[in-house]
Amino acid sequence: MNFQPMPTNGGSQQWITLDNIDPLLQWTEQYPLSTSFSNNPSTPSLGKPVGKKRVHSIDILAASISFLCLALAVTAVANTHVSWLLGQGTDQLIVLGFLLSIMNLCLGSVATALFLLLEARYGKSTLQNYDGLLRNTLFASRLSFSWRLVLGAMLALPVGLSVSYKRFTGGTSSISVDPAAYIANSSYYGLFAPPGLQNIGYSTGISLFTNATLDFSVASAPPSSTSPEPEMPQGPKAYGYNVLLLNNESSAVLDLPQPDYVSRVQSILALGESWTVRAPVFATVATLNSSKQENPSQWNETFLSACEAAKESSGAYTHQSLMNGWAVDLMDHASPGDQSQQYIGVTYDYGIDWVGPCENFSHYARQFDVNRQQCEGIWTITRGSVSLVDGACNGTVLPPQQQLVITNNTMFLGVYYIQSLMEMLGPFGSTRNQSSWAGPYYASAVATMLWSRIVALNNPTIFQEKGEELVWRATPTDYDLTYEEVGLVYTVSDSVMYARPVLYKSPWLFFVLALQPALLVMTLVAMALMHSTPLDKGFGLVSILSGIRGETLESLSGASLSGELSKDVGLVLQPTHKNHIDSIQYHIIPSTNASLHTGKLAKKTIYY
Repeated sequence: MNFQPMPTNGGSQQWITLDNIDPLLQWTEQYPLSTSFSNNPSTPSLGKPVGKKRVHSIDILAASISFLCLALAVTAVANTHVSWLLGQGTDQLIVLGFLLSIMNLCLGSVATALFLLLEARYGKSTLQNYDGLLRNTLFASRLSFSWRLVLGAMLALPVGLSVSYKRFTGGTSSISVDPAAYIANSSYYGLFAPPGLQNIGYSTGISLFTNATLDFSVASAPPSSTSPEPEMPQGPKAYGYNVLLLNNESSAVLDLPQPDYVSRVQSILALGESWTVRAPVFATVATLNSSKQENPSQWNETFLSACEAAKESSGAYTHQSLMNGWAVDLMDHASPGDQSQQYIGVTYDYGIDWVGPCENFSHYARQFDVNRQQCEGIWTITRGSVSLVDGACNGTVLPPQQQLVITNNTMFLGVYYIQSLMEMLGPFGSTRNQSSWAGPYYASAVATMLWSRIVALNNPTIFQEKGEELVWRATPTDYDLTYEEVGLVYTVSDSVMYARPVLYKSPWLFFVLALQPALLVMTLVAMALMHSTPLDKGFGLVSILSGIRGETLESLSGASLSGELSKDVGLVLQPTHKNHIDSIQYHIIPSTNASLHTGKLAKKTIYY
């Protein structure tokens, strides 16, 4: 029977038999338990002595990664091209969320060491606090309330940042793109109906007139009969998809991009995306003729002559009673013929079926000159709409050949449009007879009337669908011109800005992105300032077991499985120098015992 010495609780040894002892106890017999460090050369020393560094390379690496992520996050928001590339779908949100997560990991890798230093230097230095901080457990047993708040804040920080950066929606990033890279066919513009209305109103143009003037009518009308008139715009103002009010005496209706072109653009746009298209286009422009004010007698003589001739022609003079003592009168040239001069007014009504004398109309008539001009339009195309947002006309009148759609066309405008004009202009004979919007209404009504009628008669889409040749036949038909030659359809070099929804470039968004790297830097600075505290990055179970004073462990008995203590227990860290060896000793003491305090490290010293 084999006997080996075994220590007892009193520190002495007694002999026991080891015939059937557990293998673990056989290992224990070789290294008798002791309450002090053994100098036995057979005991392996596995510890790695080091001196405390003011800044660790792993912390510098964490800071570098964090700031790299910050730079990438700022680029993803601030750089127009990058944010545009990431603006498709939720890519920008995904990238920022990933980078914030990496920054949070970097901050967490250094924050624990700071918390431990603060506990050792300024805190109660309890074993429970160290345990909770090392395990990063918010609900650790007997963890101080202040550390619960800190750990809770660290857990809430990434969640709060994740919620915060998503609230900065509403921004856009736009870049210039080549439309040919997205749309194979060329950019055709002309006298087209907008997408969705190609097959509506082709017989007369009335529905196109109503649709085109609707936005203008809504925006310029008072909300109620007792409400004040809206303010007149300063400078050109766009309405709907192609009405451009130039001033209070002139209005333009711009040619539109080909409906198929717009439909193709809309098919590639995602929700929230848009194209802003700038193009030099032709427009049908109606401008108030000022000769009535400049030379009234000469104008009146010319008007009376034209009025009498119009009454004798079919459809050149149209009268519509408003049933309230007023009527809308429209006069132009007999069709087919020159429609570049339009006389229109809200006149005194002599009766429902009785057209008043030309002298009566002369008093109320406004003469508008209509022609085709060179203009520029800016449209916004989204997935579900196309709208004119801005434009300008420089007054350049197109050559006579490109005026033929107005000067040599069969329109019968009064026959088709008098009811629409009555609805649009009627209020200016009664409830709005003092409105400053009368001039813009008249100009817009005349320009839109001719534009919609030309589109109904000569829209290129009609002939393309029928497979017919796009040829303009003048009246009399002594020559033929192509649609391009008369300006019904043409190619232009348009420019496109492709916009995508992104996060708004707010200073507060950049604050959210920079918060964690800033906290990391402050953490490293604070750690460097507490360099003398005898605790380093490697503080944990191994370091405590390496330096623990065995005689102080008795108060921990009973917690081998639960890991919980009934009272706070202090852990004091004391640098020591013995036998030319520097080391750190850990003392387990009751928290109420203030006889020992955490010491300080000596500079440039290796600790075992």
